[in-house]
Amino acid sequence: MKKLQKNIYYHTTRDGINIGCVIGDTGVVSIDLPSSAEEALDWRAQITALTNKPLRAVVFTSADRASSAALAALAPHPGPLSIPAIIHEAGFTQLYAALEASQPKSPEPLNPVQLREQAVLPEATFSEATTIVVGAENPLFLDVKRVGGYSAGSAIVAVRDADIVFAGDLITSKEPAPLVGCNLDEWIAALTEMKRSLKTAMIVPGRGLVADAETITETLTYLKAARTTVQRLVRSRKTRADAAGLATELLALYPLKTSKSRRSVNVSAIERRIALGLEYLFDQLSKPADPPITS
Repeated sequence: MKKLQKNIYYHTTRDGINIGCVIGDTGVVSIDLPSSAEEALDWRAQITALTNKPLRAVVFTSADRASSAALAALAPHPGPLSIPAIIHEAGFTQLYAALEASQPKSPEPLNPVQLREQAVLPEATFSEATTIVVGAENPLFLDVKRVGGYSAGSAIVAVRDADIVFAGDLITSKEPAPLVGCNLDEWIAALTEMKRSLKTAMIVPGRGLVADAETITETLTYLKAARTTVQRLVRSRKTRADAAGLATELLALYPLKTSKSRRSVNVSAIERRIALGLEYLFDQLSKPADPPITS
């Protein structure tokens, strides 16, 4: 775990995602969780090493970050004594749909109450924005805002007065962002606005090193390059396989190097991430336009 400012920390999990915690005088809020139960318990132990204050809440920046196994490990008994977890309402819808799809087909489908018993899901949602207060005598305010783009329910968490923003998977630093499932135009618009409004902020990206607001430009450049690349293929009537074949071209935007803070870089895995994203964008951009509505 690494310190950003007094009482504000972040940690990079084993699968390379950045999560955070904010410590107030009455408790702790975790921003996202590791994906596995084992690592979630290890994360809790790291927090305990910093403070004996209880974990009061978990904020998820997207459905991709909301691990039922991790939540179950930290709060195995849902209800008043569990740890409240919050996610944007579109993220909850996504999680609930995935839970429904995972159930075996049967003549008598589970009702919503029975279905919710199959997994530990976040208990609270928000629509556009919400604020979480950490502490009482010297409160810290976490402003949670839905941004969209990466996913319908993706959000950022800004620590008010600290000028620190946990950006979730909306921003990556020194490596490309995953594109599968995104709304690219909405994402580009969101980052353009964030670039204007977060000029002095310290950004904790979803992946990669903590950086200043210039890392927003880095991700924005990658998204625009990916869009231009796929648009060119679609106009030229190329195939989906041609899209994946251009992953190396986009990888050149990121001179991936190892360092003390990044002990290993799996270039083939990152190139595969780019290829999957280009294939997804190709499918989206090559869809026929909806016919105009006539009266």
